[in-house]
Amino acid sequence: MIMTDDQFDWQDFLGSEDSELLVDPNKMNGYERTELIERLYVDYIILKQEKTTKPKIIKNYKIIIDELIKNFAH
Repeated sequence: MIMTDDQFDWQDFLGSEDSELLVDPNKMNGYERTELIERLYVDYIILKQEKTTKPKIIKNYKIIIDELIKNFAH
């Protein structure tokens, strides 16, 4: 996976209040962004298998992972 320097904004997905506490993938190097995407994907798979996870949470994970890949991994 090749990591590029495109921009990503959490506010597009979470709003300004929730996004202030999150890591900024724009400031990460390629290795760090790859780790972030991999860890989010593992969490996504685990949450998807759990019967108690709200569908909205799973949907948000998928959207965020898709956008990170679209913006940084080609």
